[in-house]
Order: sequence, then structure tokens, then C-alpha cells
Amino acid sequence: MIKGYLKNKYLRYLNIKKTLKEMDALNERLIKEKEIRQEFFANASHELKTPITSIRGYAELLESDMIKDEATKKDMISRIKKEADHMNMLIADILEVSKLETKEIRPEVMKVDIGLLVGETIETFKPRADEAQVSIYDYSKPGTFVYADYSHMDEIISNLVSNAIRYNRKNGKVWIYAANEGGFLELRVRDTGIGIPSSECSRIFERFYRVDKGRSRSSGGTGLGLSIVKHILSYYKGTIDVRSKLGSGSEFTVRIPERYEA
Repeated sequence: MIKGYLKNKYLRYLNIKKTLKEMDALNERLIKEKEIRQEFFANASHELKTPITSIRGYAELLESDMIKDEATKKDMISRIKKEADHMNMLIADILEVSKLETKEIRPEVMKVDIGLLVGETIETFKPRADEAQVSIYDYSKPGTFVYADYSHMDEIISNLVSNAIRYNRKNGKVWIYAANEGGFLELRVRDTGIGIPSSECSRIFERFYRVDKGRSRSSGGTGLGLSIVKHILSYYKGTIDVRSKLGSGSEFTVRIPERYEA
């Protein structure tokens, strides 16, 4: 009887210990999430402050009537529009990240023709690629598909292709490959761009993190694209890997189960 009493007491002790450990882990997670949110809003405020400051500066110069040259006035107005467009993109990406993190999105799953989507993406980015003197080559296999939300797949492909053009060089190349392999959609986007230092490859999926801050801002990047890709893939239990060498380009490989399971 005493042994039974001691055994029950010991089991209660173990349960209490387990509960306390779980509560400590939960508390640590909540603290970490709070820190992440605070950092996110601090970074977002900083990123929004840059275009707002620029717009205000140009507007004040135009309002002061100090600028008499019409060509200079037009240039300032053009810069204001560009900064406003960048701010709209940034706000849209911030809202997208917020929805993804709070699990507010509900995927509308359908059979997505990835080959067709890749072709449409190339057509969309062709003017930008031509301007940057970058050639895009599509080696996707016909009939490649995945059951997923069309907009999510569009977001993934668009972000990867956009980055491959943005961080490329003149007369550079981008190769896209998509195929169904072993129950997965495999998507690879490779470029001949500036590359990523090995020490920074693990950080490029962080929000607002940029390898080349100057180039990203000047070409309209928000610093949220890869973070959005990573969050979307988490919905589909997918993965993304990067192989890169500074000065020798990068290759991103995405793997997603062919059929989405909630």
C-alpha cells in the first residue's frame, strides 16, 4: 500500500515536472514571438520612413518654387511617384507577411499548371529582364503540376525570378526548371548574378534582410520576398534550399508535395 502511494506520488511529481517544462517552453516561445513582432514593426517603420522622407523632401522643394527648371521638376515628380510605388509594394508585402504569420489565409486548392505559370511569369518580367540585359531560359517539363493555391505558387515563382533578375549582371542569364519528381514538385531557379556569401545564406529568408542593400532599394526590392516564400512553403510542408557562391550566381531549389494536405 505504501509502495502504491509512493508510486502515485512520484507519477504526480513527474506530471507536474512535465507540465512546468511545457509551460517554460511556451513562455519562451511567447517571449520570442513578442521579440520577433517588435523587431518586425521596428524594421517596417524604418523601411517606410525612407520613401516618406524622400517624398516629403521633393514635395517641399517643389512647393517652395525654388526649382525653376521644368526638366528638374519632372524628374522630381517622377522620383515621388517611384517612391510612392515602392511604399505601396512595401505595405502590400508587410500585410502579406502579417497574414501568413497569423495563419489568416485559407488556400484555395486547385491543380496548378506550373509550366504555364512559369511561362506567364517570364512574360511578365521580360521588360525588366530586357532592361537589365538578362536572358531567361525555361527548361520546365510539360505537364508539371501541383495541387495548391494558384496565387501562392505565383508568389513563389515571381519572387525567385524577380530576385534572379535584380541581383544579376549585364548579359546575365536565368535558368528555370520545374518537374514532378517522386511525388513532389521540384522548382529550380538559377542565375549568373552577384551571388551570396556563404556566411549569409542562412539569413536571406529573414524579413527585411538584404545581401546588397543599395542594389535592392534602388531596384525596388522590399526585402520581404524570400520571407514570404518561406512562409508560404510552410503551409505546404515544402522546403527551399539555396546554393550560392559570391560572384558566381545562386540556385534556389523548392520542393513541394504534389498534393496539399491541410
